Amino acid sequence: MLTTKITFALADWIRDWRKCRDNNPSIDECLKFVQWKLEDYKFS
Repeated sequence: MLTTKITFALADWIRDWRKCRDNNPSIDECLKFVQWKLEDYKFS
């Protein structure tokens, strides 16, 4: 389950992605970001 913190981080990351690359990230790229954040979240 996604926490609010990770959900907001994902939304910010998608906004930044759109600004830099002028397209939307794929679902796989979004999942990789969430997995990375979850690993970071577990260690904190």
